[in-house]
Amino acid sequence: MLTLPNVSGLDGELLIHVGVGRTAGMYGARHLGDARALFLFRSERELDYHHHDVPRQKELLRGAFDGMHPDVNRWLDELDRTPAFYFDSITQLRMDTWSRGRVTLVGDAGYCPGPAVGGSTSLAVVGAYVLAGELARAGGDHERAFPAYERAMAEHVSGGRAAALSAAKTLIPTSRLGVQGLAQGARLISALPAGPGRALLRLTTTSARLYNSMTVDDYPPSPTPSRGRVGLAGDPGGGRGSGLGVE
Repeated sequence: MLTLPNVSGLDGELLIHVGVGRTAGMYGARHLGDARALFLFRSERELDYHHHDVPRQKELLRGAFDGMHPDVNRWLDELDRTPAFYFDSITQLRMDTWSRGRVTLVGDAGYCPGPAVGGSTSLAVVGAYVLAGELARAGGDHERAFPAYERAMAEHVSGGRAAALSAAKTLIPTSRLGVQGLAQGARLISALPAGPGRALLRLTTTSARLYNSMTVDDYPPSPTPSRGRVGLAGDPGGGRGSGLGVE
């Protein structure tokens, strides 16, 4: 992802180009003042680069999207001028347990389904809520609360993983038929009037199930955001890690 001037005047819109194994888009919003370009692509083998080697990352990006479309070429021209650039793999974190001793993990640190494709924010927010509720229900006893937290989240975490794999195939088509299906879906969404109904389509099935299956009545209320020497910490929606420690 990179920032670039909003020369197309995009305001709450996404301009997208899709091909087999690669997707590029540009979006803007009135409050941003500039625009964002995002690039998603598949690779047959693991990419050879260091996470600090930005020139190499830009070289890989140019190679993956070379000749896709004149719009995309213009976006890539901004690589050497952009004030912000981010390059990483979409990685799914799978662990049978995310608790050990007096420490448990929340959100992407414990069960990242894949940034941008699996509802990371939903899982992180609901996970923090469930964890706080189980700690309150157990009277602060982490030996009871942590396993209960993991049991309550297990189905949602596995659902997020499955949704992420499906979303990745949709966003980065593996065939011409997939490209056509994504294009048709985009046309249907763009034809809808603006409003809640259109926004709802941005929610994944997993997100909707998470929000619908848990309510504020599930756990007793907590008077403060922490209990004794227990505190929550998180970076929902794609951060490097989040967790909770009990002293």
